[in-house]
Amino acid sequence: METKGTIAALDIGTSEVKLIVGELLGGTLNVLAEGSAPSAGVKRGVIVDIDQTVNAIKQAVTEVERTLGEPIGEVYVAISGEHIQVKDCQGMTSIKGEDNEITDDDVKDVLHSAMVMRIPNELSVVDVLPKTFTVDQQTEITDPRGMIGYRLEVTGKLIIGAKTILHSMKRSIERAGLELAGYVLESLAVSRIAASIDELELGVGIIDIGHETTTLSIYEKNDLVYSTTLSYGGDHLTRDLTYKMNCKYQDAKLAKEEYGVALEALGDPEEKVSYVTINGEHRFEPQTEIGFVLEARLEEIFEMIQKRMTQAGYSQMNSGIILCGGSSSLPGIDQLGKRVFKQSVNVYQPASLGIRHPKYAVAAGMLRYVLSRSTVSKSGLDRADEKGTSTQGREQEELFAPPSPPVREDRTPKEQPPKERKSFSSFFEKFFG
Repeated sequence: METKGTIAALDIGTSEVKLIVGELLGGTLNVLAEGSAPSAGVKRGVIVDIDQTVNAIKQAVTEVERTLGEPIGEVYVAISGEHIQVKDCQGMTSIKGEDNEITDDDVKDVLHSAMVMRIPNELSVVDVLPKTFTVDQQTEITDPRGMIGYRLEVTGKLIIGAKTILHSMKRSIERAGLELAGYVLESLAVSRIAASIDELELGVGIIDIGHETTTLSIYEKNDLVYSTTLSYGGDHLTRDLTYKMNCKYQDAKLAKEEYGVALEALGDPEEKVSYVTINGEHRFEPQTEIGFVLEARLEEIFEMIQKRMTQAGYSQMNSGIILCGGSSSLPGIDQLGKRVFKQSVNVYQPASLGIRHPKYAVAAGMLRYVLSRSTVSKSGLDRADEKGTSTQGREQEELFAPPSPPVREDRTPKEQPPKERKSFSSFFEKFFG
């Protein structure tokens, strides 16, 4: 569905499939309809059961179409996970017109040339994001169309993903009766909705706390300079509570959502959760104890992120840290973040018309990203199917390797129940604005 500036964005998450339809009105994102359904066929952002995923997509589509009163034809879908790689790329082409004026076709040619990279057979190029163009000797050009020259060059980012994972996603969408309009890198989508252009320019870290993973994306000068994913998320918070309360997963999930706080000190000892244990005993759990468990796990996640930020050379950001994702709605999570990161930490608050929860950051960001993306930056994939990229080549390099020092992956500790002892371990604006 992409008529009159209206598009549909699909976020196939581990806990939920979220679908929203929206439009841009005077720079403000207006969400026309949204729908969601429990996601049972996805693990850590990867589809493991196509049938279950198809059913979840259909449920979300039915909910949205009921609100819209019209069918949805095509959707953009978010992609993320450890299989996604983003690499620097560059391309060059000769201007073919008789008058040497650069046209849309020349831009498509140079962007396609940037997509030709030696990658293994199991990987596929998803998109190319141009940063700057060079016409002959003139550099730092944002849109070369209409200029006169003999040689056109481009530098930018190439997004690469695993063919099997991308195919499963495309197949699920098609079986749900939809067409795939395109892929959108999740971290780019979140940046378009959670951070301002000034924050992306000065330097900001965006932490997206998902169901089973937490992703850190660092931006400087409107460029994605570093990204990493932890195998920890909101699901681990819930499972910690099941250990502490000795209860069913759904009861722990309800306790987290209704009474959860990110700091034990914010809990009310007189506020107690009534529940039944696995053994059938009726118990009451004080909110302070729930806060203690959640604080312990969140602090551990934040400390692992801080360690990776330090290793990558981005321990302090000029614009601080922005938190988003479902678990970022826990009261006091910004205070905990400030304590760990020792810098400004803010929680993304949806400002778009029609959504009121941080869990929709990815889907809403996709809407803004696609609707505001320029014709120049959309040209890369127009010929992606016409010519193939070279797939025989060397082993893949480290994702987002910073200039200095080299990134070293720290070992993620094995998941353990929280201890009872109460102590804690101490270019986008140019194209998309």
